[in-house]
Amino acid sequence: MDKFEKVVKVARKSKPFLGGVLFGTLGLKVLTGKDAKRLYANVIAKGYEARDEIEASIDHVKQQGEDVLADAQAIYEAKKEAEALELLGEAEEV
Repeated sequence: MDKFEKVVKVARKSKPFLGGVLFGTLGLKVLTGKDAKRLYANVIAKGYEARDEIEASIDHVKQQGEDVLADAQAIYEAKKEAEALELLGEAEEV
């Protein structure tokens, strides 16, 4: 009986390990199937599409920002030129 009890104890302790091996083996079979590969490819393709859309949006926002900065620079330079002309006009009056 003593040997039988030892075998039962070992079997009980090895159940999680054997279950993990079985689950891993089944998981590999499922993950390497043709349908699964097709699904993974489609998911990755959707990821690429999303990345492209995000990059296009970012480029649009950058372009708008550059336009605003160019307008601000033009306004600044126009004001600076107007002030310079005003100072010249005051200087000529003196």
